[in-house]
Amino acid sequence: MIDFLTTARTRLLSGRLLVGRAFALSVGRGAASLLSAAWVIVVARRLSLEEFGEVSVALALIIILTALSDFGIQFVLARDVVDTGRIRRATLDAVIARRLLLGAGFAAVMVVLYVVPTHDWNLAVPLVFSVSIVGAGLYNPTITAYRATGNISLEIISEVGSRAFVLVAGGLWVLAGGGILAVAVAYSATGLAVGLIDYLYVRGKAHVEPAGSSRPNVGFRAAAPFALASTIGAFYTRIDNYLVALLRGSSAAGIYGASYRFQDMNLLLPAALGQLALSEAAGQDPRTRLSTGKRVAAQSGLLALGPAIVFSIFAQPLLAFLFGSRYSVASPIVVVLMLSTLPGAAAVAIQGLTAVTDPRRFAVATAGSLVLNVVANLILIPPFAGLGAAWANVISQTFLAAAYYWALWRKTAELRASLEA
Repeated sequence: MIDFLTTARTRLLSGRLLVGRAFALSVGRGAASLLSAAWVIVVARRLSLEEFGEVSVALALIIILTALSDFGIQFVLARDVVDTGRIRRATLDAVIARRLLLGAGFAAVMVVLYVVPTHDWNLAVPLVFSVSIVGAGLYNPTITAYRATGNISLEIISEVGSRAFVLVAGGLWVLAGGGILAVAVAYSATGLAVGLIDYLYVRGKAHVEPAGSSRPNVGFRAAAPFALASTIGAFYTRIDNYLVALLRGSSAAGIYGASYRFQDMNLLLPAALGQLALSEAAGQDPRTRLSTGKRVAAQSGLLALGPAIVFSIFAQPLLAFLFGSRYSVASPIVVVLMLSTLPGAAAVAIQGLTAVTDPRRFAVATAGSLVLNVVANLILIPPFAGLGAAWANVISQTFLAAAYYWALWRKTAELRASLEA
């Protein structure tokens, strides 16, 4: 009985600490999101609907191609931190070098993909926007590694500081008539600068091991099982926006892009909770990850429920007040997207735990969900535009949450069976 009470108390305190850190991180991200939303509102009100649609396409491509340029290497780094309990400088450097190389390649891809739906041959805009993919190659792995140690202050400072700078500098430039190019320069230059500063800071604090020490393999074959982990969030949050532009035009993409801001906001806390679940799992028996996953998924779903109801009820007045009356037609899209945040919150909460616990099943589950998402979008967007994309999101997110839970449950059962055998 004493052992049971001691274990229960430890789990309760651990859960409270995890939620506390997730709440602190979400407050920081929430502040950054509000600053980002203010910047988007300035851009939406200042530019034409078609120009705002082109900005939405560029931002969607940045997120998607940044995730593709990771190719799972970021999760290799996170797993090394979880396994060793520290950031190793040599591993961090190896991951950053590979990310920068891949980032440069995908930056070139972005220029081509931007022109296809927008039909805008002014390459200065996509070229400048693509620089942010290189900046993310510095920032994302560095912050992921630092967060996996339980440290969240650097991420909060970086997120809030960068968004504030973009709002002030970029917003003033746009208001002065800078147009899309001003948006691109402010966004990309800030991302590159923050990425470099954070990398140098964390590298200086990383553990230096003796020459000849073993390091994880960061090659493409070793990272392949984690590759979909780095793309799933990007595809589920942005591929639909790109497809709306491709199939229905830039104006439709602008309408959908405005409505999706509410989706992003409602998943802030669940995403933070899931990412910090990795720090709780660091050094613990992998067989306990199912119980952690169930708790985090339940907490995430409950946290998303309240805002989803509020945003659904007040969708039309919020859209008109924030973005202008021309965007109020997107209220049905917001309602459906809020529905998708409920299974989406559960999926994003256990994504990291599933990836590091069972990479093979994680890859299968993610691949199936991605295929379902794209197919549903291709079927539903042509007749229903943004509303069809929102329903495709509901379908795929529900499948994804169930698939992740199944993978985590199966691997935990196998680990327990092998111990009892």
